[in-house]
Amino acid sequence: MEAKKAAALAELHEGLHSVLAERRDAALKRVQDEGELETIAELVRLRGETDESGVKEEVGKLLRGLKLEGAGSTLMEVALLPDNADQLPDLLGFLWECGGTAEGHLRILSTRAVEQGMAIMVEALTLFEALPEWLEDEADLLDAMLILQQGYKALQGGNAKAEEEMLKLMLAELMQRERA
Repeated sequence: MEAKKAAALAELHEGLHSVLAERRDAALKRVQDEGELETIAELVRLRGETDESGVKEEVGKLLRGLKLEGAGSTLMEVALLPDNADQLPDLLGFLWECGGTAEGHLRILSTRAVEQGMAIMVEALTLFEALPEWLEDEADLLDAMLILQQGYKALQGGNAKAEEEMLKLMLAELMQRERA
């Protein structure tokens, strides 16, 4: 059964990366109809590799509409990979639209926001605002808050006032979830 699944994923990979538009479109349709968690990484990779705006749009539509159990967590893990840094703002937006959450990924998301700037900060803030009132992983929350504080302090005195303000907003949002 595992070999059959691997073969199907390999066939899908070939279809998604085909130079023939018809074959690629058929593979995208197949993902829409029968997609599994394993296809999320393939879709993100395809979106990052293609120069065709129509393909990027179609993949974005598929990622926004993910309804598989665990899809949000899988998308977050794939989005935070260093290979996908240039797509991260869009991928975080897709994550929010499909109902995914940043819970359990606060530390790394805060790090990426501090390192990569405003586009990530905006999307991260949106995900932070959607967090539940109480978080399971308090260590992740506290680490994220420390990273945001350090990022804020590093920017003080410079000319990045907008980024400073965004980090303050992000930190305030996370502080609301800290247990007393």
